[in-house]
Amino acid sequence: MKPILLFDIDGTLLHVKKNFLHEIIHQILTEFKLSNVSLKNRSFAGRTDRDIFSELIKEYSHVRDLYHSVSSRYINLMTDNLSDDDVDMIDGVPEVIDYARQQNLAIGLCTGNFREVAYAKVGAIGLQNTFQFGGFGCDHHDRNHLPGLASEEFKEKFKQPAKSEQFIVIGDTPNDIRCAHHFGAKAVAVTTGGFKQNQLRDQNPDLILDSMSSPEKWLPKLTRASQT
Repeated sequence: MKPILLFDIDGTLLHVKKNFLHEIIHQILTEFKLSNVSLKNRSFAGRTDRDIFSELIKEYSHVRDLYHSVSSRYINLMTDNLSDDDVDMIDGVPEVIDYARQQNLAIGLCTGNFREVAYAKVGAIGLQNTFQFGGFGCDHHDRNHLPGLASEEFKEKFKQPAKSEQFIVIGDTPNDIRCAHHFGAKAVAVTTGGFKQNQLRDQNPDLILDSMSSPEKWLPKLTRASQT
């Protein structure tokens, strides 16, 4: 059985420029008159969009349908305005994607992003039509459930079963590692986001990388284990 790769997006495949993202969120806060909401000292790393927006509007939870309205507006603004000028692809990403294709490995997403936003982001770095299934932040607030949701989509898409140990989750935060372990998958941690090796090592990933470059050197170590 071939291994199945699940990629996180932000900090793993790409970086969205902070100015662009902050402008989008501030526009939403202004439009919906959420004057008490501050982005200062908030960390979004490793969290789901569903969790983030639920927290942002917590003080306004009494407003009917606010979460749906705010999240829908965010999705529309991101999908309508995000371009290749607003994102930076992380070094090594084209290499690992090309290598996975050469090895005929299934490639999916395991991301806290809303589904539409996820595909807009990977499309902005030229990877549209690359990821055919995934687990997304719109489907559950808890990231631990996302690999399982990706597995269900894989089975539906390819009409074949997949064991949890076939999956390899690649991400840049401790939460990516935890969700992989929760599902029974392997975890590859990359330091291309905001976390250093020692912070990631505490969660006991199967592998830590500073770059996904030269996948022919590191990915076979995991894929051979997945095929046994």
